[in-house]
Amino acid sequence: MGKLCAEVEGYNLQAATRVRANDREGLERMARYLARSPIATERLFQLEDGQLELRLKRPWRDGTTAFVFTPHELIERLVTIVPRPRVHLIRYFGVLAPAFVARSGIVPAHTSASAAAVPTRSVADPTGRRPGRVPWASLIWRVFLNDVLECGRCGGRMEIIAAVTSTEAVTRILANLGLPSAPPDFHSARPPSQTERPCGADGSGADQPAQGFDPDSPAHDEFGA
Repeated sequence: MGKLCAEVEGYNLQAATRVRANDREGLERMARYLARSPIATERLFQLEDGQLELRLKRPWRDGTTAFVFTPHELIERLVTIVPRPRVHLIRYFGVLAPAFVARSGIVPAHTSASAAAVPTRSVADPTGRRPGRVPWASLIWRVFLNDVLECGRCGGRMEIIAAVTSTEAVTRILANLGLPSAPPDFHSARPPSQTERPCGADGSGADQPAQGFDPDSPAHDEFGA
């Protein structure tokens, strides 16, 4: 593995490369290396049959020098390395993991200088605990990716100024906005049973379809028994 390298249970760590705090050029090189494209376009070629050939920078030990993919196969392999939205790209393993038993003895504690820079706890929450619930607007954004607090006219942020609970006030506000004030009618969650379906036009029964009733078309022969 080399110096300052380790591999445990499928995870490998390479700590030989480091950037000093005042090394801005080294930080830029590291950022460019991490943001590089997954494949080098100058080593990607299209063959005569339409397939794509990706040539390796150096031959492997078994003599492999290139890979041949169809366009769909190449896209399939590239999609698997694209991170999903809002997924943590940095994960800590081992002694730096959040649930490690001896984490308090490894992670540096706040010094007197850094403790002075920490903002004081708010008056509304003197214990400093995290809120026990997530705001409803944040939950809607996580599920539907819809920012309900964004104004559709100016794009600004909307704030709740009052909660109207009076029926008369709600009716007056809806009427002023041109919206219906009567609640919608509730419908049955299940269709009527077979015994309650309408009879035919001649009143004979269920064998004769009623006017305006279109029965399902028969299944194709390939779906038959």
